[in-house]
Amino acid sequence: MYRLLGDSVRIIDDPVDRFRRYHREGKYVIFAVWHELSVVGIYWYRHRGGSALVDDSWRGDVLAGVLNHFGFQDFRISSGNRPRKDARGVLGFVRYLREGHDGTVAPDGPRGPARVAKPGILHIAARSGNVIVPAGAYFSHKIRLKRWDNYQIPLPFSRCHLVFGEPIHVPPDFKGREAELLERLRVATNEVTDEAERIGRRYRADRKRVRTSA
Repeated sequence: MYRLLGDSVRIIDDPVDRFRRYHREGKYVIFAVWHELSVVGIYWYRHRGGSALVDDSWRGDVLAGVLNHFGFQDFRISSGNRPRKDARGVLGFVRYLREGHDGTVAPDGPRGPARVAKPGILHIAARSGNVIVPAGAYFSHKIRLKRWDNYQIPLPFSRCHLVFGEPIHVPPDFKGREAELLERLRVATNEVTDEAERIGRRYRADRKRVRTSA
């Protein structure tokens, strides 16, 4: 299914050059995308040495298999009360990022509440040195799963619009600013998500107008 999506979903105005610019400057990125849209990274960022945190469950096993197939490194964390498992997964993730890789984190994952940023991403950014880049996406045709995050799965041959926000730098001594940074991240991620939808709807309306006038 993911192979079909990756081969058929068309990304409009691919922002790939932007993160390449970060790499040229010696910076690496943690993409922050709401859990409902996290599918977008699997096919957009495939085979580019990306990484992600994955829930240590049977669902996580399935997702990890898909990620590995597309060249991602997965690091396991537990959605239950297993702090040692969490610590090993996060430390491995931070180590991988420090070696010169990008990563993806759903700030509201793995169980929500939806679109509420949690502090874990700040700790990872502070310890790895990677900047956080809020990311938003819009699919022209998709289905939504009835679950806590209204998870979106794009339909084959749909169009995807991606929007990146300005990078957020998290200093090592961020704890006194945790609430401020989380609110900044929440607002920025919502803004790029809304902007991606506006661009996508405008693009679709323009195409319809051209077809009607032809």
